[in-house]
Amino acid sequence: MNSNIKSIKRIRSDHGREFENATFETFCNGLGISHEFSAPRTPQQNVVVERKNRVLQEMTCVMLLSNNVPRNLRAEAINTACYIGNRVFLRPGTRNTSYEIWKGKRPNVSYFHTFGSKCYILNDRDQLGKFDAKSDEGVFIGYALNSRAYRVFNLKTLSVMESSNVVFDDARLKSNDHEKEVIFSDGSPLEEVVVSPNVGTSNVNNDDTQPIDRVPLLDSKEPAPWLYMLHLSN
Repeated sequence: MNSNIKSIKRIRSDHGREFENATFETFCNGLGISHEFSAPRTPQQNVVVERKNRVLQEMTCVMLLSNNVPRNLRAEAINTACYIGNRVFLRPGTRNTSYEIWKGKRPNVSYFHTFGSKCYILNDRDQLGKFDAKSDEGVFIGYALNSRAYRVFNLKTLSVMESSNVVFDDARLKSNDHEKEVIFSDGSPLEEVVVSPNVGTSNVNNDDTQPIDRVPLLDSKEPAPWLYMLHLSN
């Protein structure tokens, strides 16, 4: 069951190992969910999901390349692309967004900012002197899902943070000079990063939740939650 009091009746996926395993089957059986598979190399049997996957991949590619954001953050870009896509009209003549259909209210997009734009994050973790810099330069990479905060890549600490105390400079995108700074030293994503606790004064109007202490950096190898075709029943 979910917030709309609807249960998942059927899931259709390909034969990826993330779907075809005992753990996932046990999960589906425990909730009474029918798990169907598309035939190998037959994407037309799951056409809605395959098309959505293509849209997200193309949108992500444009976001990364046009804003000079390194591929290390591609999972963050995919998540942001999905977040935006659910709150905007994706085709001419569409009257409702996906968010409005699911939530029953129009989404607020006044807090949207340009992906990859330069931003400044309030430094509330260090003991600062009167004449020390009060903020760190960063790159905007998305929106927090569980709190009223933004996800930003801190160029000083080389970590992904969630904070509501962010000042944006949407007119200035991250320059190529920062490319080497953003790439992790070992070429691999971090496992987890510290989250800023300041989530009370944000203008982000997503759902209210309690702030968490730590947040994982999105892993591009994990299955994305929107890659399922869900059939809902009352």
